[in-house]
Amino acid sequence: MKIGAIICSAIAVIWVLLALLQLWFSLFSLDIFIKLSVSAALLFVIVLVLSLVIREYISDKKMKENGFLDE
Repeated sequence: MKIGAIICSAIAVIWVLLALLQLWFSLFSLDIFIKLSVSAALLFVIVLVLSLVIREYISDKKMKENGFLDE
């Protein structure tokens, strides 16, 4: 989960920096900026969901190994 949180944080920070640059300097056309924003949002959600699923899988596996869950 730590790696997922770091990646999600990096995506968010990079997107905020791009948004601020776009606000002040208009580096990209509107179409490109919207595409970048949608891509960043989708990537953020995918990384977050995958990290949560992997964490749950590892947690369940450890609980089964320790006898807390039935198989």
